[in-house]
Amino acid sequence: MTQPPKSLVSSVLARVSESVRFESNGDYHQISCRAMSTPVRIVFRAKSRLIVEDYQQAAIRWISLFEARYSRFLAESIVGQINAGAGGGWIELDEEADGLFALCSEMHTLTRGVFDPAALPLLRLWDWKADPPRVPDESARRGALEICGWEKIHRRPGGICLPRAGMGIDLGGIGKEFAVDSVFYMARERGIKDVLVDIGQDLRVSGHAPGKDAWYIGLEEPDQPGQCWTAVRLTDQAVATSGDYFRSFTHDGRRYGHIIDPRSGMPVGNQCQAVSVIAPSCVLAGILSTAAFILGATDGLELIQQHGNVHACITTENARHQTRRFSAHVPT
Repeated sequence: MTQPPKSLVSSVLARVSESVRFESNGDYHQISCRAMSTPVRIVFRAKSRLIVEDYQQAAIRWISLFEARYSRFLAESIVGQINAGAGGGWIELDEEADGLFALCSEMHTLTRGVFDPAALPLLRLWDWKADPPRVPDESARRGALEICGWEKIHRRPGGICLPRAGMGIDLGGIGKEFAVDSVFYMARERGIKDVLVDIGQDLRVSGHAPGKDAWYIGLEEPDQPGQCWTAVRLTDQAVATSGDYFRSFTHDGRRYGHIIDPRSGMPVGNQCQAVSVIAPSCVLAGILSTAAFILGATDGLELIQQHGNVHACITTENARHQTRRFSAHVPT
């Protein structure tokens, strides 16, 4: 069974633990740290000190182990070992990893292939940190596309195989969201009813915030990062936002964002600026927000509206496109 070495798990746990900050205000408590290269914030209500300490320790331990297991940037993680073995044989998986990849398959189908966790060759090709930035030539892009595609990954119960050298998996489109849902369920298992789990601004809540009747979550204005254009009122839901306004570069007068369309191998250029989705789970909210961003306002709304309990707003360069019931979550 492929596992990260204990030394890696210990190293990640030590790094994450060092960043932990804990605050209490009456019955409400906040855990903050940095993991998976992003800020983590958990706010919850509990009266028992034993429950508070148990949940804090369990959440930090779980998040650290999740990073050690699935980060593609860690060569000894499960994903790192799978990618290193591309072009070779089968990799044996434990139940959790097998279930996570089964969820990838489900979301790949749900989005008609727009969500593609096997698009790593394209992500390697585009480098938003390069100085000066460069645009890959067409032949390189075509070559990457040939070895991308979740449908090209071989799977069997308890096993996975990347049949061609250079193939690779990246769980950046589902990993944080899966972690949010998992840490949320850990609170539920401990009888915690009022909780907010926020990992990289993808979050899930239940109950209510201190002194409020719900949780009020601000949605950022793409043209003015740090400023919110509205808030949404949530009580037992998740919300995720996809946008490319944080990471981009300009080359020969053209702007290139960091969200890649796996069908073309090019950054999305359909006038979308941000997509916010409210859904029952963070995985569904995150997958649909990214898929809708790639598809564009018209096709994105069509995909989202196939789910009766999902609501969204798509911000483009000149309009906001909303599902019918999105406004019901906006406080008056």
